[in-house]
Formats: sequence, structure tokens, C-alpha cells
Amino acid sequence: MANDEQILIERIRGGRTKDFGLLVSRYGSALMMFVGRIVTRQEDAEDVVQNTFVAAYEHLGDYDPQRASLHTWLQRIAYHEALHHQRLQRRQMALSLEVGDDIPDELPETTTAEQLDSAIQRLSPEDQTLLQLYYFDQRPLKEIAYITAAADDSLHREASRLSSQLHRIRQRLRIILTRMNDE
Repeated sequence: MANDEQILIERIRGGRTKDFGLLVSRYGSALMMFVGRIVTRQEDAEDVVQNTFVAAYEHLGDYDPQRASLHTWLQRIAYHEALHHQRLQRRQMALSLEVGDDIPDELPETTTAEQLDSAIQRLSPEDQTLLQLYYFDQRPLKEIAYITAAADDSLHREASRLSSQLHRIRQRLRIILTRMNDE
């Protein structure tokens, strides 16, 4: 598949722009599912995926198969497009959570799946996406670092930062769930 992708990319770079539709067909559904976890309105998710493919086409010359698979590279673009969209459309109230010493070590025993889902929805889109990629998609930290890095940061340093960020996200979830149980 990787060799097939490289041949397709070279044909597109060589001027066969109609072949770009094959990339859209191959990865469009997966990107819709990925973006749909960040951008919940269907129409907005479709716009983000369309912007992702436009950006991918414009920057196809920047794609390096040695750094990531084509799918991961497209997810990286989609991630940043979705966050950009969320920043423009943000209607969420900021959830102020002071991380202090009063953070419980574990989730409350009575936590249900519905409560956990509700607590996750209170997190920022960036935090929700990190949880999705790490826990549900079971992606390695270095791959998540490549997807979420704003620039060509050191993947090792970015993976280390993500590990710390995931720890803080788990702390926020424990606080939210504790507060929900107290209500």
C-alpha cells in the first residue's frame, strides 16, 4: 500500500491532478470519522475535511513518507484544520479547573460510562482528541506527537509533553467527575 501511495503521489505531483480524487476516495471516510470526534456538526466536519484535502493538495510536495504514513500526515492536517475551526466557532464556556492537591487519585467508584462521556465533553477539543487518539485509537505517543505538533518539533520532546498533558487531562476528569458526584 505504501508503494502504491507513493506512486499515486508522484503521479499527482507530476501533473495528473485527477488522481487526487483517488486519495479523497481512499481517506475521506476515515478523515470524516476522525474529524467528527472533534467537530460534532456534520456540515462543519464536512467543511473541515474539504479544507484538509485542499491543504493536502497545496502541500503535497511537503509530504515525507519517511516521517509518517500518508494517513497519519492527512490526520495531522485534519487535526489542525479542526482545531482552527473550533477556535473560530467556539461557543463553549471555559471550564476553570484549578489543579491543586485536592485531586482524587482515582475516579469515583460510582462513575458510569455516561458520566465519563459527559465529563469528557466538558474538556477542550484538544484534550478530547488526545484522549481519543491515545486511549480509544491506541496510537503511540510519537504518532500522536506527529499529528498534533504545530511545527517540526522534536517528536521525542513532543511525546514527552503529551504524556504530561494526558496526566493533567486525567486529573481534570477526576475533578469533573468528583464534582458531578457531589451535585
